Amino acid sequence: MAKSSPPPSPLLGAALRTDEDRCFWKALSELAAMDNPNQAELAAFVGVSQGYVSKILAGKQAPKAGLRRRFAAFFKMAYEEMVALGRERLESQDYDPEGGAPRRYHVREPLYGGEGGGTGGGFTALRSMLRDIRAREAHQLQYTEVPLREATGSMGGGSTETGDRALTYLSFRTEWIRSKGNPENMTVIRAFGDSMEPTIPDGSVVLIDEGRRQFVKNKVYYLRYNGQMYIKRLVEREGSLGIASDNDGNMLLVSDADDFEIIGRCIWTARELD
Repeated sequence: MAKSSPPPSPLLGAALRTDEDRCFWKALSELAAMDNPNQAELAAFVGVSQGYVSKILAGKQAPKAGLRRRFAAFFKMAYEEMVALGRERLESQDYDPEGGAPRRYHVREPLYGGEGGGTGGGFTALRSMLRDIRAREAHQLQYTEVPLREATGSMGGGSTETGDRALTYLSFRTEWIRSKGNPENMTVIRAFGDSMEPTIPDGSVVLIDEGRRQFVKNKVYYLRYNGQMYIKRLVEREGSLGIASDNDGNMLLVSDADDFEIIGRCIWTARELD
């Protein structure tokens, strides 16, 4: 059974009509109380008067969508995260089961008397949640996640595993991976077999850029050849395209009759140690 939203407090202004209004106001008022920003700077950032900001913080005005997002940006949050934070804070309050009014939900109530005070637990929880959100944002700025697919590439007799389901995600430094291409076109797969050793050892994970499908001589690619998936080096031989192995002289020449497709170029590899 879904959890119902907390009822509005009779102490709140009539401007906060919807559940989203109340969730946004709750997050905004508590973030303002915690960070204690200069109200003039806050007003300048969001583009309204200081008096209007005071009315919003007091629950007497419900700002429009664009203004809400500017408030969220001031606190370095997405608007949706801010609403979710407010909802969680409202649902964590104690409510009178008979009267429906919250026992501790009052406009501008001094919730934060200190972490050791009567409501210090709420302050600590909010600060912890905000810290987690900002840590995730910082991580996302420094790192980019790429899905490890269930598909595999053979460096031997071929693989028929082509699934797109993500088994997990690997994090790469954003600056590095963007220097290689668009991360949205990238995926990681596991490679099996020994024909590409020592370039790619058996059991390696390989980063594939599916945005780079053009043939470049002597580069390593993830490809489909006659129904099988391979990781091989592509070369030119006698005017034809050749699928070559690194650890021996084996080569397959691609003809017009073959089912052949370059899926993407291999741009990085790593492996677990035994």
